[in-house]
Amino acid sequence: MKRTVYETDSDLEKELELISLVSEKWQCSYFKLPISYKLDFALTRNDRIVSFVEVRCRNNSIDKYPTIICAVNKRVKALELSAATDVKSIFLVKYTDKIAYIDFAVKPDSISIGGRTGKNRRDYEDVEPICHYSVERLTLINM
Repeated sequence: MKRTVYETDSDLEKELELISLVSEKWQCSYFKLPISYKLDFALTRNDRIVSFVEVRCRNNSIDKYPTIICAVNKRVKALELSAATDVKSIFLVKYTDKIAYIDFAVKPDSISIGGRTGKNRRDYEDVEPICHYSVERLTLINM
């Protein structure tokens, strides 16, 4: 049976809008990575990759929750990619009121089990170990 994909076309549009905005701010170009890389984009400058990026667009303000989460496996893949290439990998998050990021090399504040649960969202393959990063540790991007 094929695995459920939760990312919608709207999500992808929001991610593209964000990476476009941030890459312009940082004077980079961006390249959408194949799904096998597990991260969303590579940022390039002068034809050299300067960062790998996982993008998340939230529908809440930065202060609604004390942490931002990502799958432990996502962090593992980001660290493996960085170790193999000597290029940093970052977790870029757009909130309704702020844009921020954290380097995946930064150790998470905690690890727990999480994912889509509840009456309408039960998916045993989506409940997994997750990293929690305190929003206070994120670096804000002044746009």
